Amino acid sequence: MNFNTILLFLLVIAAYLNLYLKFKRIKRHHKKTKLPISSREWREKVEDENFKSWLSNRERLKDKRKNE
Repeated sequence: MNFNTILLFLLVIAAYLNLYLKFKRIKRHHKKTKLPISSREWREKVEDENFKSWLSNRERLKDKRKNE
């Protein structure tokens, strides 16, 4: 191996190390973000709203059938 090949190899290693450290830093900063509501709470809220909507529609249909 000549000298240029060794320098090229070290340059490639430095580039990959730089990318790894950059993504690690981005990941670390991303984890610090706090959401106002967790995904489980959001899912429960949506399911509860859907259930309430279903109940109201069901009651409306029952009233409609009684009036006919």
